Amino acid sequence: MILDELDTQNTNDTDEIARRYDNRPGFELVSVVEVGLPVTKINLTALTLVRKPIPPIEEFILKAINIGLSSLEEISYFLGLEELIIKDSIINLRQAENIDLIASLGSSIQEWKLTKKGKTTLEEARIITPEERGYQINFDKMLWKPRRYGSWEDNKSLLRHKNLKNNNIVEIPYYPARTPELADLNLKDVEKIIQEKENEKDGRRKKEEERDFKRDFIGLKKIERRDNFFQPALALVYKQKQGNDWQITFAIDGRISEVHESAFTRSKGPKKDRIIKELKESFSTQIRYAKILAKEKFGDEFLTLAIEYEKQIDSVREEINNRSNIIQTDIDSTRQTLEKVNDDEQKVALEEKLNNALEEIKQLQEQLEQLISSTPIRFIKTYDHRPLFEEALKNSQKRLLIISPWIRATATNQWLVNQLEKLVRRGVKVFIGYGYGDKDEKDRRDYDIKAEEAIQKLAKRYPDNVVFKRLGDTHCKILISDQRFAIVGSFNWLSFKGDPNRTFRDERSTLVSDPNKIDELFNDEITRLI
Repeated sequence: MILDELDTQNTNDTDEIARRYDNRPGFELVSVVEVGLPVTKINLTALTLVRKPIPPIEEFILKAINIGLSSLEEISYFLGLEELIIKDSIINLRQAENIDLIASLGSSIQEWKLTKKGKTTLEEARIITPEERGYQINFDKMLWKPRRYGSWEDNKSLLRHKNLKNNNIVEIPYYPARTPELADLNLKDVEKIIQEKENEKDGRRKKEEERDFKRDFIGLKKIERRDNFFQPALALVYKQKQGNDWQITFAIDGRISEVHESAFTRSKGPKKDRIIKELKESFSTQIRYAKILAKEKFGDEFLTLAIEYEKQIDSVREEINNRSNIIQTDIDSTRQTLEKVNDDEQKVALEEKLNNALEEIKQLQEQLEQLISSTPIRFIKTYDHRPLFEEALKNSQKRLLIISPWIRATATNQWLVNQLEKLVRRGVKVFIGYGYGDKDEKDRRDYDIKAEEAIQKLAKRYPDNVVFKRLGDTHCKILISDQRFAIVGSFNWLSFKGDPNRTFRDERSTLVSDPNKIDELFNDEITRLI
Protein backbone atom coordinates (compact mmCIF):
# COMPACT_ATOMS: atom_id res chain seq x y z
CA MET A 1 0.00 0.00 0.00
CA ILE A 2 1.37 3.43 -0.94
CA LEU A 3 0.88 6.59 1.04
CA ASP A 4 -2.77 7.61 0.94
CA GLU A 5 -3.11 11.10 -0.54
CA LEU A 6 -0.07 12.29 1.40
CA ASP A 7 0.61 16.01 1.01
CA THR A 8 -2.16 16.56 -1.58
CA GLN A 9 -4.04 19.10 0.54
CA ASN A 10 -0.83 20.52 1.99
CA THR A 11 0.57 21.10 -1.48
CA ASN A 12 -2.61 22.87 -2.60
CA ASP A 13 -2.40 25.07 0.49
CA THR A 14 1.26 25.81 -0.30
CA ASP A 15 0.38 26.96 -3.82
CA GLU A 16 -2.41 29.17 -2.50
CA ILE A 17 -0.16 30.74 0.14
CA ALA A 18 2.56 31.36 -2.45
CA ARG A 19 0.13 33.21 -4.73
CA ARG A 20 -1.26 35.22 -1.85
CA TYR A 21 2.16 36.51 -0.81
CA ASP A 22 3.78 36.93 -4.22
CA ASN A 23 3.39 40.69 -3.90
CA ARG A 24 6.39 42.03 -1.98
CA PRO A 25 7.30 45.41 -3.55
CA GLY A 26 10.64 45.30 -5.38
CA PHE A 27 11.07 41.56 -4.79
CA GLU A 28 10.23 38.37 -6.65
CA LEU A 29 9.06 35.21 -4.88
CA VAL A 30 11.52 32.58 -6.08
CA SER A 31 11.05 29.66 -3.70
CA VAL A 32 8.54 28.16 -1.29
CA VAL A 33 9.84 25.43 1.02
CA GLU A 34 8.38 23.28 3.78
CA VAL A 35 10.43 23.94 6.90
CA GLY A 36 10.57 23.08 10.58
CA LEU A 37 10.98 25.94 13.05
CA PRO A 38 12.88 24.83 16.19
CA VAL A 39 10.88 24.37 19.39
CA THR A 40 11.90 22.96 22.77
CA LYS A 41 9.14 21.44 24.87
CA ILE A 42 10.06 22.16 28.50
CA ASN A 43 8.77 20.41 31.62
CA LEU A 44 9.33 22.71 34.60
CA THR A 45 8.44 23.13 38.26
CA ALA A 46 6.87 26.45 39.23
CA LEU A 47 6.39 28.01 42.68
CA THR A 48 2.85 29.29 43.05
CA LEU A 49 0.43 30.79 45.55
CA VAL A 50 -3.03 29.25 45.38
CA ARG A 51 -5.94 31.51 46.27
CA LYS A 52 -9.18 29.59 46.75
CA PRO A 53 -12.42 30.13 48.64
CA ILE A 54 -12.12 29.38 52.35
CA PRO A 55 -14.25 26.41 53.56
CA PRO A 56 -17.40 27.67 55.37
CA ILE A 57 -16.51 26.12 58.77
CA GLU A 58 -13.05 27.72 58.73
CA GLU A 59 -14.57 31.04 57.72
CA PHE A 60 -17.03 30.91 60.68
CA ILE A 61 -14.20 29.99 63.07
CA LEU A 62 -12.20 33.02 61.89
CA LYS A 63 -15.27 35.21 62.44
CA ALA A 64 -15.80 33.74 65.92
CA ILE A 65 -12.17 34.35 66.92
CA ASN A 66 -12.39 37.86 65.47
CA ILE A 67 -15.27 38.78 67.82
CA GLY A 68 -13.32 37.58 70.86
CA LEU A 69 -14.08 33.88 71.26
CA SER A 70 -10.79 32.17 71.97
CA SER A 71 -11.24 28.67 73.35
CA LEU A 72 -12.20 25.49 71.59
CA GLU A 73 -15.22 25.08 73.88
CA GLU A 74 -16.50 28.64 73.28
CA ILE A 75 -16.21 28.35 69.52
CA SER A 76 -17.85 24.90 69.48
CA TYR A 77 -20.79 26.11 71.56
CA PHE A 78 -21.18 29.32 69.52
CA LEU A 79 -21.25 27.51 66.18
CA GLY A 80 -23.22 24.51 67.44
CA LEU A 81 -20.66 22.04 66.08
CA GLU A 82 -18.82 19.15 67.69
CA GLU A 83 -15.44 19.99 69.22
CA LEU A 84 -13.69 17.37 67.05
CA ILE A 85 -14.82 19.15 63.88
CA ILE A 86 -13.75 22.51 65.29
CA LYS A 87 -10.39 21.09 66.34
CA ASP A 88 -9.59 19.75 62.85
CA SER A 89 -10.43 23.10 61.26
CA ILE A 90 -8.37 25.01 63.84
CA ILE A 91 -5.38 22.78 63.02
CA ASN A 92 -5.80 23.60 59.31
CA LEU A 93 -6.03 27.32 60.03
CA ARG A 94 -2.93 27.27 62.17
CA GLN A 95 -0.93 25.27 59.61
CA ALA A 96 -1.93 27.89 57.05
CA GLU A 97 -0.72 30.59 59.50
CA ASN A 98 -4.13 32.22 59.68
CA ILE A 99 -4.39 31.89 63.50
CA ASP A 100 -1.98 31.41 66.39
CA LEU A 101 -1.98 31.08 70.18
CA ILE A 102 -1.01 34.52 71.45
CA ALA A 103 -1.00 35.94 74.98
CA SER A 104 -2.66 39.32 75.40
CA LEU A 105 -0.59 42.21 76.72
CA GLY A 106 -0.05 41.75 80.48
CA SER A 107 -1.46 38.22 80.45
CA SER A 108 0.30 34.85 80.59
CA ILE A 109 -2.65 32.97 79.10
CA GLN A 110 -2.47 32.20 75.36
CA GLU A 111 -5.62 32.56 73.30
CA TRP A 112 -6.48 31.99 69.68
CA LYS A 113 -5.95 35.19 67.68
CA LEU A 114 -6.03 36.08 64.00
CA THR A 115 -2.64 36.65 62.46
CA LYS A 116 -2.08 39.41 59.92
CA LYS A 117 -2.50 36.80 57.21
CA GLY A 118 -5.65 35.51 58.93
CA LYS A 119 -7.21 38.97 58.88
CA THR A 120 -6.52 39.19 55.11
CA THR A 121 -7.97 35.70 54.63
CA LEU A 122 -11.14 36.66 56.51
CA GLU A 123 -11.48 39.92 54.62
CA GLU A 124 -11.08 38.28 51.19
CA ALA A 125 -12.78 35.00 52.23
CA ARG A 126 -9.87 33.17 50.56
CA ILE A 127 -7.12 30.87 51.70
CA ILE A 128 -3.65 31.49 50.27
CA THR A 129 -1.31 28.50 50.27
CA PRO A 130 2.06 27.95 48.57
CA GLU A 131 2.28 25.07 46.08
CA GLU A 132 4.91 23.61 43.78
CA ARG A 133 3.46 22.39 40.52
CA GLY A 134 4.73 20.92 37.27
CA TYR A 135 3.90 22.43 33.88
CA GLN A 136 4.78 21.90 30.24
CA ILE A 137 5.47 24.84 27.92
CA ASN A 138 6.90 25.32 24.44
CA PHE A 139 9.97 27.48 23.96
CA ASP A 140 10.43 29.06 20.53
CA LYS A 141 14.16 28.91 19.83
CA MET A 142 14.00 31.46 17.01
CA LEU A 143 12.22 34.05 19.14
CA TRP A 144 14.08 32.77 22.24
CA LYS A 145 11.04 32.90 24.49
CA PRO A 146 8.05 30.75 25.54
CA ARG A 147 5.24 30.72 23.02
CA ARG A 148 1.85 29.15 22.43
CA TYR A 149 1.30 27.20 19.22
CA GLY A 150 -2.46 26.88 19.02
CA SER A 151 -3.36 23.84 16.90
CA TRP A 152 0.31 22.76 16.90
CA GLU A 153 0.50 22.66 20.71
CA ASP A 154 0.50 18.91 21.26
CA ASN A 155 3.29 16.49 20.43
CA LYS A 156 1.33 14.86 17.59
CA SER A 157 1.23 18.08 15.57
CA LEU A 158 4.78 19.24 16.22
CA LEU A 159 7.42 17.34 14.27
CA ARG A 160 10.41 15.31 15.40
CA HIS A 161 13.77 15.48 13.67
CA LYS A 162 13.10 12.12 11.98
CA ASN A 163 9.91 13.58 10.47
CA LEU A 164 11.96 16.33 8.85
CA LYS A 165 14.45 13.84 7.48
CA ASN A 166 11.85 11.39 6.15
CA ASN A 167 9.88 14.11 4.36
CA ASN A 168 12.80 16.28 3.18
CA ILE A 169 11.60 19.18 5.32
CA VAL A 170 14.28 21.80 5.89
CA GLU A 171 15.41 22.46 9.46
CA ILE A 172 15.71 26.19 10.16
CA PRO A 173 18.71 27.11 12.34
CA TYR A 174 18.37 29.23 15.46
CA TYR A 175 20.57 31.69 17.29
CA PRO A 176 22.01 31.49 19.90
CA ALA A 177 22.68 27.81 19.21
CA ARG A 178 22.36 26.57 22.78
CA THR A 179 19.89 24.86 25.11
CA PRO A 180 17.38 27.13 26.88
CA GLU A 181 18.03 27.37 30.63
CA LEU A 182 15.86 28.48 33.54
CA ALA A 183 17.35 31.99 33.35
CA ASP A 184 16.01 32.29 29.77
CA LEU A 185 12.41 31.92 30.97
CA ASN A 186 10.55 35.11 31.85
CA LEU A 187 8.12 34.44 34.71
CA LYS A 188 5.40 36.70 33.28
CA ASP A 189 5.62 35.01 29.85
CA VAL A 190 5.39 31.56 31.43
CA GLU A 191 2.47 32.53 33.68
CA LYS A 192 0.52 34.07 30.79
CA ILE A 193 0.93 30.97 28.61
CA ILE A 194 -0.01 28.56 31.40
CA GLN A 195 -3.07 30.60 32.38
CA GLU A 196 -4.25 30.67 28.76
CA LYS A 197 -3.78 26.92 28.43
CA GLU A 198 -5.58 26.26 31.71
CA ASN A 199 -8.52 28.46 30.70
CA GLU A 200 -8.91 26.72 27.33
CA LYS A 201 -8.04 23.20 28.43
CA ASP A 202 -10.14 20.65 26.56
CA GLY A 203 -12.57 23.45 25.69
CA ARG A 204 -14.53 22.70 28.91
CA ARG A 205 -16.18 25.27 31.11
CA LYS A 206 -14.70 25.53 34.51
CA LYS A 207 -16.62 23.82 37.24
CA GLU A 208 -18.76 26.00 39.49
CA GLU A 209 -16.48 25.51 42.48
CA GLU A 210 -13.38 26.46 40.45
CA ARG A 211 -14.58 29.86 39.30
CA ASP A 212 -13.14 31.72 42.27
CA PHE A 213 -9.90 29.73 42.13
CA LYS A 214 -6.79 31.76 41.38
CA ARG A 215 -3.12 30.87 41.15
CA ASP A 216 -0.28 33.39 41.29
CA PHE A 217 3.19 32.47 40.04
CA ILE A 218 6.00 33.63 42.30
CA GLY A 219 8.97 31.82 40.78
CA LEU A 220 10.35 29.06 38.55
CA LYS A 221 12.20 26.39 40.51
CA LYS A 222 13.82 24.12 37.90
CA ILE A 223 13.61 22.57 34.45
CA GLU A 224 12.88 18.86 34.73
CA ARG A 225 13.12 17.87 31.05
CA ARG A 226 13.63 19.23 27.53
CA ASP A 227 12.48 17.68 24.23
CA ASN A 228 13.21 19.11 20.80
CA PHE A 229 10.45 19.49 18.23
CA PHE A 230 9.76 21.51 15.10
CA GLN A 231 6.76 23.58 14.13
CA PRO A 232 5.64 23.02 10.51
CA ALA A 233 5.82 26.19 8.43
CA LEU A 234 6.52 27.46 4.94
CA ALA A 235 9.57 29.53 4.10
CA LEU A 236 8.94 32.08 1.36
CA VAL A 237 12.10 33.26 -0.33
CA TYR A 238 12.24 36.59 -2.14
CA LYS A 239 14.97 37.98 -4.38
CA GLN A 240 15.38 41.66 -5.13
CA LYS A 241 14.43 42.37 -8.75
CA GLN A 242 17.00 45.09 -9.32
CA GLY A 243 19.76 43.86 -7.00
CA ASN A 244 21.09 40.89 -5.11
CA ASP A 245 19.31 41.24 -1.75
CA TRP A 246 17.43 38.23 -0.36
CA GLN A 247 14.58 38.05 2.14
CA ILE A 248 13.14 34.98 3.83
CA THR A 249 9.85 35.05 5.70
CA PHE A 250 7.78 32.29 7.27
CA ALA A 251 4.09 31.44 6.95
CA ILE A 252 2.63 29.65 9.98
CA ASP A 253 -0.93 28.34 9.63
CA GLY A 254 -1.11 30.25 6.36
CA ARG A 255 -0.13 33.65 7.81
CA ILE A 256 3.15 35.51 7.59
CA SER A 257 5.01 35.71 10.91
CA GLU A 258 6.94 38.97 10.87
CA VAL A 259 8.57 38.19 14.23
CA HIS A 260 10.09 34.98 12.84
CA GLU A 261 11.27 36.82 9.72
CA SER A 262 13.01 39.42 11.90
CA ALA A 263 14.55 36.72 14.11
CA PHE A 264 15.94 34.87 11.09
CA THR A 265 17.31 38.11 9.62
CA ARG A 266 19.17 38.81 12.88
CA SER A 267 20.46 35.25 13.29
CA LYS A 268 24.02 34.18 12.51
CA GLY A 269 25.97 30.98 11.97
CA PRO A 270 27.18 28.60 9.26
CA LYS A 271 23.78 26.95 8.72
CA LYS A 272 22.16 30.25 7.79
CA ASP A 273 25.15 31.17 5.59
CA ARG A 274 24.77 27.85 3.78
CA ILE A 275 21.07 28.51 3.14
CA ILE A 276 21.76 31.93 1.62
CA LYS A 277 24.64 30.58 -0.46
CA GLU A 278 22.52 27.71 -1.73
CA LEU A 279 19.69 30.09 -2.61
CA LYS A 280 21.96 32.28 -4.73
CA GLU A 281 23.48 29.29 -6.49
CA SER A 282 20.10 27.63 -7.06
CA PHE A 283 18.50 30.79 -8.44
CA SER A 284 21.21 31.50 -11.00
CA THR A 285 21.45 27.82 -11.93
CA GLN A 286 17.69 27.34 -12.43
CA ILE A 287 17.29 30.52 -14.48
CA ARG A 288 20.16 29.46 -16.69
CA TYR A 289 18.95 25.85 -16.88
CA ALA A 290 15.39 26.89 -17.82
CA LYS A 291 16.67 29.05 -20.68
CA ILE A 292 19.05 26.35 -21.94
CA LEU A 293 16.22 23.80 -22.00
CA ALA A 294 13.83 26.25 -23.65
CA LYS A 295 16.39 26.94 -26.37
CA GLU A 296 17.13 23.22 -26.80
CA LYS A 297 13.50 22.12 -27.00
CA PHE A 298 11.79 25.10 -28.66
CA GLY A 299 14.51 27.09 -30.45
CA ASP A 300 16.07 30.58 -30.21
CA GLU A 301 13.02 32.39 -31.53
CA PHE A 302 10.69 31.00 -28.89
CA LEU A 303 13.24 31.63 -26.12
CA THR A 304 13.46 35.31 -27.13
CA LEU A 305 9.68 35.45 -27.18
CA ALA A 306 9.49 33.93 -23.70
CA ILE A 307 11.89 36.54 -22.30
CA GLU A 308 9.84 39.38 -23.81
CA TYR A 309 6.59 37.95 -22.45
CA GLU A 310 8.16 37.56 -19.01
CA LYS A 311 9.07 41.25 -18.94
CA GLN A 312 5.54 42.20 -20.00
CA ILE A 313 3.87 39.93 -17.43
CA ASP A 314 6.17 41.12 -14.62
CA SER A 315 5.43 44.74 -15.44
CA VAL A 316 1.65 44.19 -15.42
CA ARG A 317 1.87 42.02 -12.27
CA GLU A 318 3.78 44.71 -10.38
CA GLU A 319 1.32 47.38 -11.48
CA ILE A 320 -1.62 45.21 -10.40
CA ASN A 321 0.02 44.30 -7.08
CA ASN A 322 0.67 47.96 -6.28
CA ARG A 323 -2.93 48.86 -7.10
CA SER A 324 -4.25 45.84 -5.13
CA ASN A 325 -2.22 46.84 -2.06
CA ILE A 326 -3.75 50.34 -2.13
CA ILE A 327 -7.24 48.88 -2.50
CA GLN A 328 -6.62 46.36 0.30
CA THR A 329 -5.61 49.17 2.66
CA ASP A 330 -8.86 50.92 1.80
CA ILE A 331 -10.78 47.66 2.37
CA ASP A 332 -9.25 47.20 5.83
CA SER A 333 -10.09 50.78 6.76
CA THR A 334 -13.68 50.40 5.49
CA ARG A 335 -14.17 47.20 7.52
CA GLN A 336 -12.96 48.91 10.69
CA THR A 337 -15.32 51.83 10.10
CA LEU A 338 -18.21 49.43 9.46
CA GLU A 339 -17.76 47.88 12.90
CA LYS A 340 -18.17 51.28 14.57
CA VAL A 341 -21.05 52.73 12.51
CA ASN A 342 -24.65 52.37 13.74
CA ASP A 343 -26.47 54.42 11.09
CA ASP A 344 -28.14 52.09 8.55
CA GLU A 345 -27.62 54.41 5.56
CA GLN A 346 -23.93 54.76 6.35
CA LYS A 347 -23.63 50.98 6.67
CA VAL A 348 -25.21 50.45 3.24
CA ALA A 349 -22.86 52.98 1.67
CA LEU A 350 -19.80 51.44 3.31
CA GLU A 351 -20.82 47.90 2.34
CA GLU A 352 -21.28 49.03 -1.26
CA LYS A 353 -17.84 50.67 -1.18
CA LEU A 354 -16.36 47.47 0.25
CA ASN A 355 -17.98 45.25 -2.38
CA ASN A 356 -16.81 47.55 -5.20
CA ALA A 357 -13.24 47.41 -3.89
CA LEU A 358 -13.33 43.61 -3.65
CA GLU A 359 -14.71 43.41 -7.18
CA GLU A 360 -11.96 45.70 -8.47
CA ILE A 361 -9.28 43.40 -6.99
CA LYS A 362 -11.01 40.42 -8.58
CA GLN A 363 -11.05 42.16 -11.98
CA LEU A 364 -7.36 43.06 -11.69
CA GLN A 365 -6.49 39.43 -10.97
CA GLU A 366 -8.62 38.27 -13.91
CA GLN A 367 -6.83 40.80 -16.11
CA LEU A 368 -3.45 39.34 -15.11
CA GLU A 369 -4.63 35.74 -15.54
CA GLN A 370 -6.02 36.54 -18.99
CA LEU A 371 -2.68 38.05 -20.05
CA ILE A 372 -0.79 35.02 -18.73
CA SER A 373 -3.09 32.46 -20.38
CA SER A 374 -2.92 34.23 -23.74
CA THR A 375 0.88 33.98 -24.08
CA PRO A 376 2.10 31.09 -26.30
CA ILE A 377 5.27 30.67 -24.21
CA ARG A 378 6.23 31.81 -20.73
CA PHE A 379 8.42 30.96 -17.77
CA ILE A 380 6.64 29.57 -14.71
CA LYS A 381 7.63 29.55 -11.03
CA THR A 382 7.74 26.85 -8.37
CA TYR A 383 4.16 27.27 -7.19
CA ASP A 384 2.73 27.27 -10.75
CA HIS A 385 3.67 23.63 -11.36
CA ARG A 386 1.36 21.72 -9.04
CA PRO A 387 -1.95 23.27 -10.25
CA LEU A 388 -0.91 22.65 -13.86
CA PHE A 389 -0.01 19.04 -13.04
CA GLU A 390 -3.39 18.50 -11.37
CA GLU A 391 -5.10 20.08 -14.37
CA ALA A 392 -3.29 17.61 -16.65
CA LEU A 393 -4.16 14.64 -14.42
CA LYS A 394 -7.84 15.58 -14.28
CA ASN A 395 -8.59 16.92 -17.76
CA SER A 396 -6.28 15.40 -20.36
CA GLN A 397 -8.44 13.99 -23.15
CA LYS A 398 -6.13 12.09 -25.51
CA ARG A 399 -2.57 11.91 -24.20
CA LEU A 400 -0.48 12.62 -21.14
CA LEU A 401 3.30 12.43 -21.10
CA ILE A 402 5.39 12.66 -17.92
CA ILE A 403 9.18 12.57 -17.79
CA SER A 404 10.55 12.72 -14.23
CA PRO A 405 13.85 11.45 -12.75
CA TRP A 406 12.50 10.41 -9.35
CA ILE A 407 9.41 8.64 -8.09
CA ARG A 408 8.70 9.38 -4.45
CA ALA A 409 5.71 8.42 -2.31
CA THR A 410 5.40 12.01 -1.10
CA ALA A 411 4.13 12.89 -4.58
CA THR A 412 3.22 9.61 -6.27
CA ASN A 413 0.49 8.88 -3.75
CA GLN A 414 -2.83 7.05 -4.00
CA TRP A 415 -4.60 10.14 -5.31
CA LEU A 416 -2.17 10.46 -8.23
CA VAL A 417 -2.42 6.76 -9.12
CA ASN A 418 -6.22 6.96 -8.97
CA GLN A 419 -6.21 9.99 -11.30
CA LEU A 420 -4.00 8.15 -13.79
CA GLU A 421 -6.40 5.20 -13.76
CA LYS A 422 -9.39 7.49 -14.35
CA LEU A 423 -7.63 8.92 -17.41
CA VAL A 424 -6.81 5.47 -18.75
CA ARG A 425 -10.40 4.28 -18.31
CA ARG A 426 -11.50 7.27 -20.40
CA GLY A 427 -9.18 6.11 -23.18
CA VAL A 428 -6.35 8.58 -22.56
CA LYS A 429 -2.86 7.33 -23.51
CA VAL A 430 -0.41 7.75 -20.63
CA PHE A 431 3.37 7.75 -21.18
CA ILE A 432 5.75 7.86 -18.20
CA GLY A 433 9.54 7.88 -18.33
CA TYR A 434 11.64 7.95 -15.17
CA GLY A 435 14.97 7.08 -13.51
CA TYR A 436 18.26 8.84 -12.90
CA GLY A 437 21.10 6.35 -12.48
CA ASP A 438 22.27 4.43 -9.39
CA LYS A 439 21.82 7.40 -7.03
CA ASP A 440 18.08 7.16 -7.55
CA GLU A 441 18.11 3.58 -6.24
CA LYS A 442 20.17 4.35 -3.11
CA ASP A 443 17.93 7.19 -1.92
CA ARG A 444 14.67 5.27 -2.19
CA ARG A 445 12.75 4.06 0.84
CA ASP A 446 10.26 1.18 1.05
CA TYR A 447 7.21 3.31 0.39
CA ASP A 448 8.98 4.97 -2.59
CA ILE A 449 9.47 1.51 -4.09
CA LYS A 450 5.79 0.73 -3.44
CA ALA A 451 4.82 3.95 -5.22
CA GLU A 452 6.77 2.85 -8.30
CA GLU A 453 5.21 -0.62 -8.09
CA ALA A 454 1.72 0.94 -8.02
CA ILE A 455 2.33 2.52 -11.45
CA GLN A 456 3.87 -0.72 -12.73
CA LYS A 457 0.70 -2.57 -11.76
CA LEU A 458 -1.36 0.06 -13.56
CA ALA A 459 0.72 -0.43 -16.69
CA LYS A 460 0.20 -4.21 -16.51
CA ARG A 461 -3.56 -3.84 -16.11
CA TYR A 462 -3.81 -1.43 -19.06
CA PRO A 463 -0.98 -2.41 -21.43
CA ASP A 464 -2.64 -0.72 -24.43
CA ASN A 465 -2.97 2.65 -22.72
CA VAL A 466 -0.03 2.94 -20.30
CA VAL A 467 3.68 3.03 -21.16
CA PHE A 468 5.89 3.02 -18.07
CA LYS A 469 9.61 2.85 -18.79
CA ARG A 470 12.76 3.31 -16.73
CA LEU A 471 15.15 5.44 -18.79
CA GLY A 472 17.98 5.67 -16.24
CA ASP A 473 19.41 8.96 -17.51
CA THR A 474 16.44 11.25 -17.17
CA HIS A 475 17.46 14.59 -15.75
CA CYS A 476 15.02 16.53 -17.92
CA LYS A 477 11.49 17.01 -16.54
CA ILE A 478 8.62 17.25 -19.02
CA LEU A 479 4.83 17.36 -18.83
CA ILE A 480 2.60 17.31 -21.94
CA SER A 481 -1.20 17.39 -21.82
CA ASP A 482 -2.86 16.88 -25.22
CA GLN A 483 -2.13 19.91 -27.40
CA ARG A 484 -3.07 22.27 -24.57
CA PHE A 485 0.33 22.78 -22.98
CA ALA A 486 3.83 21.38 -22.62
CA ILE A 487 6.18 22.19 -19.73
CA VAL A 488 9.95 21.70 -19.74
CA GLY A 489 12.13 22.57 -16.75
CA SER A 490 13.45 21.52 -13.34
CA PHE A 491 10.27 20.46 -11.53
CA ASN A 492 10.14 16.79 -10.56
CA TRP A 493 6.58 15.82 -11.40
CA LEU A 494 6.58 12.49 -9.57
CA SER A 495 8.52 13.54 -6.49
CA PHE A 496 8.09 17.35 -6.08
CA LYS A 497 10.62 17.44 -3.25
CA GLY A 498 13.27 16.19 -5.68
CA ASP A 499 16.83 15.72 -4.59
CA PRO A 500 16.88 15.29 -0.77
CA ASN A 501 20.32 16.93 -0.64
CA ARG A 502 18.83 20.20 -1.88
CA THR A 503 17.06 22.36 0.64
CA PHE A 504 15.61 25.60 -0.74
CA ARG A 505 14.57 25.09 -4.31
CA ASP A 506 13.72 27.54 -7.05
CA GLU A 507 12.03 25.45 -9.73
CA ARG A 508 11.83 27.14 -13.12
CA SER A 509 10.20 25.79 -16.24
CA THR A 510 9.00 26.95 -19.64
CA LEU A 511 5.34 26.48 -20.59
CA VAL A 512 4.34 26.37 -24.26
CA SER A 513 0.76 26.42 -25.53
CA ASP A 514 1.52 26.48 -29.26
CA PRO A 515 0.07 23.19 -30.67
CA ASN A 516 2.81 22.76 -33.29
CA LYS A 517 5.61 23.17 -30.75
CA ILE A 518 3.81 20.78 -28.38
CA ASP A 519 3.56 18.12 -31.11
CA GLU A 520 7.22 18.52 -32.01
CA LEU A 521 8.27 18.02 -28.39
CA PHE A 522 5.93 15.04 -27.94
CA ASN A 523 7.24 13.31 -31.06
CA ASP A 524 10.85 13.82 -29.91
CA GLU A 525 10.22 12.36 -26.45
CA ILE A 526 7.96 9.48 -27.41
CA THR A 527 10.75 7.83 -29.39
CA ARG A 528 12.55 7.14 -26.08
CA LEU A 529 9.50 5.44 -24.58
CA ILE A 530 8.21 3.14 -27.34
